[in-house]
Amino acid sequence: MNSIKDLLMGFCLGAANIIPGVSGGTFLLIFNIYERVFGIINCIRRPLILQAADIAGQWVRHVGRNGTTRAVQTFCRQNDVAFLARLILGAVIAIFALSTLIKHLLTHRFSLTYAFFFGLILVSVLIPVRLLTRFRWHLAGFACLGAVLTVMVYVQVNPYDRMKHKSDFYQAVYERHVTESAGRIGDAAAPFVLPGAGAEYLYAALCGAVSISAMVLPGISGSLVLILMGAYYDVLSAISALPRFQLDAVFYLGCFSLGILAGGLLFARVINFVLRQYYDATMAFLTGLMLGSLWALWPFKQVAVLATRYVRENSTVIPLENVAVYTNVNVLPALDAQLGWAVVLFLAGCGIMYGFVRVQARNP
Repeated sequence: MNSIKDLLMGFCLGAANIIPGVSGGTFLLIFNIYERVFGIINCIRRPLILQAADIAGQWVRHVGRNGTTRAVQTFCRQNDVAFLARLILGAVIAIFALSTLIKHLLTHRFSLTYAFFFGLILVSVLIPVRLLTRFRWHLAGFACLGAVLTVMVYVQVNPYDRMKHKSDFYQAVYERHVTESAGRIGDAAAPFVLPGAGAEYLYAALCGAVSISAMVLPGISGSLVLILMGAYYDVLSAISALPRFQLDAVFYLGCFSLGILAGGLLFARVINFVLRQYYDATMAFLTGLMLGSLWALWPFKQVAVLATRYVRENSTVIPLENVAVYTNVNVLPALDAQLGWAVVLFLAGCGIMYGFVRVQARNP
């Protein structure tokens, strides 16, 4: 039963980290395992890694011997390895199960999806506020700093510019391929294994490192950080492309995962120190960051049209005509049926997150 419970908790953590507004750190508090997980992460240091490598080496050299098997079991039990592995497995299952759905919703129901996310974030602001030990006026300055920095980051990352830059890169590869392939000039697609841009993979690693630092904090969502960094849709696309064994998706997620690993080991210690030394200031800063992110999650954006967009698809590049792109410019909604549904989904997001907040309040 404990194994199934751990898998279900991991599934909830994975779902929380892929949906903007729902914090993985909040679920750690709800399940009352926040300190347990942090304790495991903080124990991952060089001596422990060397010990694990030594035990694993002995087990490989002497497979089947009771002594080596007992040593592996003892090590796993002492360091809670099985518990952490079950959490990670459950989270991975959730991420793969939900990524394609959310990508579809963002592609075809952008405003309605963002309305739901907006409701989640708006109410989740209560979490870091309630975690304050006491309110002092100077904390408002940290909240304002978080809000201003968030808006500044979002304004600098225009989805249209990022999409145009990526499309230009793929166009150059596409045109070079059809030029070098005699007789293929008129083809609809140019098949080849895409040589990914190194800068894109490095940025994926950076996004992974920064997002994992947010995932472990109560109240802030790692997916929200990816939205602010302009990488959320790219990560979802890469995850949903894995079943088709796209090489570039594997490279992209590999770099993203390396960033998560490095960031998790580094930022877990930094966050632990900051929370011990500047707890209320950190919570106030997180509150401002989440309030500022409401600007990024406003459901109604100015739409720009990209006349021809070159995209990856099954290790090929194909041109798409007249692609609508949601920019980072907020606009007022039209008075139509979509606005009504957006309000309904906004209220649904508020209601769901309020339920999580109530549960978290009963598990301090």
